[in-house]
Amino acid sequence: MENRAYAFAAGVFTLMLGAGLVFLAMWMTGETEERELFVLESRYPVTGLNPQAAVRFRGVDAGKVEAIGFDPKNPRVILVKISVRTDTPITRGTYAQLGTQGVTGLAYVSLDDDGSQPERITTAEAQAVRIPMRQSFIDELSGAGRDLVSEFKQVAARLNTLLSAENQEQLVRTLASLEAASARVTALARELGPGAKGVVALTDDARALLKRAGEMMNGIESLATELKGLTHSFERVAVSAENVGAATDTVARSAISNTLPRINRLLDQLSRTSQRLDRLLADLDEQPSSLVFGRQPPEPGPGEPGFTAPKAARP
Repeated sequence: MENRAYAFAAGVFTLMLGAGLVFLAMWMTGETEERELFVLESRYPVTGLNPQAAVRFRGVDAGKVEAIGFDPKNPRVILVKISVRTDTPITRGTYAQLGTQGVTGLAYVSLDDDGSQPERITTAEAQAVRIPMRQSFIDELSGAGRDLVSEFKQVAARLNTLLSAENQEQLVRTLASLEAASARVTALARELGPGAKGVVALTDDARALLKRAGEMMNGIESLATELKGLTHSFERVAVSAENVGAATDTVARSAISNTLPRINRLLDQLSRTSQRLDRLLADLDEQPSSLVFGRQPPEPGPGEPGFTAPKAARP
């Protein structure tokens, strides 16, 4: 009876110890946190990625890789199942990339969000929605290196074709022709030296002529300005002359209507006065004494008192 009680107590203690160990292991590994499963879809190699690899969301530890396998419908697609904490903001715009840890070469999954689709993925959609995995920086660099190597190969092939024996001989002939042409150009330059000096002198003369032409143009511009001013003066004089002509016309009309009749009357009076002066001068010539004693009366005529008939001449 005592052996059965002791065995029962030992069994209970063993069960409690096992449960405590399991609880401690779960607490140490963080398995007590609630997690959600998501599927990553990659069309690029996932070199260095293993199960239990870390999953980080923008550098923050969020979960781990559960399994890695191929898509049954498309063997070129790799499916990576991950588990992340429920508080991780996985949205429809979330994408994944591979990162490398130091020099060990071990890879981890890096999650990020470009903000294009901020809607959260619900728990019911977690298994149906596949998060795309983009090419990592190492893969891009490797691809670029392969492209660069391919281009270098093409350039090398073209250089080999360009530097073939036939092309080398042709290049040597071309260089010889260029050397001969250079010698001819040098000789021609020497012959053209004196002519070039004459061209320089001609250029100087042309510059001087252009300078004089510029000065002449300035003078012509000044003369044109003066002529323009003189033209304005002539226009003002013409306007004044028109005014003077109008005034002269008025004066002429006034002279014709008023002055000329008076001048005619004055000329008539001067004519009559001249006739009288002529008669007076004639009388003075005949009788100068009349200027002192007055004019003598004329001799009586026939029939007038004191008339004396002239005596007849004797035979």
